[in-house]
This record gives sequence, C-alpha cells and structure tokens, in this order.
Amino acid sequence: MTESEKNELRESLVGQRNHVLKDVNRHGVMTGVGAGVIADETERADKIADNVVEHQLGYSESKLLEKIEYALQRLDAGDYGVCDECHKDINIERLRAKPSVSLCIHCQSAKEQNGR
Repeated sequence: MTESEKNELRESLVGQRNHVLKDVNRHGVMTGVGAGVIADETERADKIADNVVEHQLGYSESKLLEKIEYALQRLDAGDYGVCDECHKDINIERLRAKPSVSLCIHCQSAKEQNGR
C-alpha cells in the first residue's frame, strides 16, 4: 500500500470516527428523555420500544467506533491492511469501501459461514 493510499484511508477513518461520535452524542441526549410516569399503555409501549432502539443504535455505534480505533492503531503501527486471520494483504478496494475491516474477504466469508 502506498503512502498516498494510507493517507486517503486515514482521512476516511477519521471522518467516519467523527461521524459516529456525532451520532453517539445525539443518541445519548435522546435516551435521557421521558423518565416520568406515563399513563397511557400505548404511550408506555412506544417509549419502551424507542429506548430499545436507542440502546441498539448506541451499541452498534460503539462497536463501529472500536473497529475504527483499532484500524487507526494498526495504521500507526504499520500493519494496517493485513488480515487478522490469514495475515495476507486486504484488497485496497475492500479497504476503501469499508476502511475499518480487519479481515480479507475470504476470511470474513468463512467467519460468517461458521457463525451461522
């Protein structure tokens, strides 16, 4: 991978991290709403459903943030773009499409098939 490609991917990762952090902050503000007594059963069910969705979004965003931070650490260490499983280079097009990946397409496919 060239220095230009590394810089391009670093910018992409940092931009993605900033976007996720904004989303996390937005969801964090929303989850504090509505702690009072809710008289209507439908309204109560809606509030519970909203809280579940907010929690899931926050969890997904925190997992993505972990992956982004891991990718940035690997970039700094010089081993970014190498598959965690087979230790072969990850295709640059895959990295451009999803810069936080740590597995090549072959190992990712195998992981998904084994996880079913």
